[in-house]
Amino acid sequence: MLTKVFRAVVFFLCMVCIQMPVLSQNKPNKDFILSAQGHYGFIISHRSSMASLIKGHIYGGEVSYLFRTNGNKPWQQLYKYPDFGVCLVHLDLANPEQLGTVEALYPYTNLRLNKLNKKVNVNLRLGVGLAFITKPFNRLTNHKNIAVGSHLNGFVNIRLSTSYMLTDSWAINAGVGLSHASNGAVKTPNLGLNVATINLGVGYAFGNRCFEYKKDSLAPCPKVWKISVIAVSGVKELEQPGGRKYMAFGLQTMAFRRLNYKNKLGGGIEFTYNNATKTEWLHDSVAHPTFDQMMQIGSKVCYAFVLDRISFPVEFGVYIYKKQDTNGMFFHRIGLRYMLTKHVIANVTLLTHFAKADYFEGGLGYEF
Repeated sequence: MLTKVFRAVVFFLCMVCIQMPVLSQNKPNKDFILSAQGHYGFIISHRSSMASLIKGHIYGGEVSYLFRTNGNKPWQQLYKYPDFGVCLVHLDLANPEQLGTVEALYPYTNLRLNKLNKKVNVNLRLGVGLAFITKPFNRLTNHKNIAVGSHLNGFVNIRLSTSYMLTDSWAINAGVGLSHASNGAVKTPNLGLNVATINLGVGYAFGNRCFEYKKDSLAPCPKVWKISVIAVSGVKELEQPGGRKYMAFGLQTMAFRRLNYKNKLGGGIEFTYNNATKTEWLHDSVAHPTFDQMMQIGSKVCYAFVLDRISFPVEFGVYIYKKQDTNGMFFHRIGLRYMLTKHVIANVTLLTHFAKADYFEGGLGYEF
């Protein structure tokens, strides 16, 4: 197995290395980096019922397009000139009959963790995108795959990495990361795949090799309170695979205070109406629930990491009004929000109850 992995990774990296100098002859007028990485790791068995799906170590590769910021905008200087890119990754899950492979495409950002240095970068990569799982659950041909119920899934990647510039053009990269793929209960089963890998590869810089960073003084961050209202909706399927899909609707109100340019903290109240609640209610009662019995009201503490127009919310909440016992009294939320304009917010978040994903929420909001 190790010989097979080594040969595949070496061949993958050699092909990219051969092509990069040829591509550089086109003399692009923009600064960007192409990189190739080999991966080796394992699936994390976060449920005991998943142990039978793990047949061995996983391996794969990725190619990335990355462009560097140079401080033309103040927020770029604040975050030590982050990089932005798009990554295409392939992972063989070492179980071709029941899991197959992961093919993922996702945009990402590299946030620099060390002091500004043109030779060495230590980065935290944050990426969110889509993944295609080749062998999802099928009640007739693949009923043992209880991890993933659909071909198309959401994909999240977090990686701690370092890169070292060997020359003005060539860099060597290494890191360790965690990836997650699931569909947010749009189609069950949906335990999700958690994959830990180490990576090693090379990168080639195009354009201006003598990269210069700009630096200006930043005005103090205004520490003000702002209120936002977001309307969301989502689709979920109950535990029985192949069953009916249910719509859920929510209205979220939040008040945030900016702590600095990077962080904001606040709280909120939200209202949720989930059509799946009616079916869950009828499992325990012969009486049909009324509207107020299906409604849920929650109170939450909200934190968000801010990157210019993008924010990454993390929320912890408790239901203060709930008549149905399913999923307990606590809820959590992670995801991404983007300021389309000065006031209009686009929302893509995942509602969870501890380690169990409930459903993805998409919506629009307004910030006052």
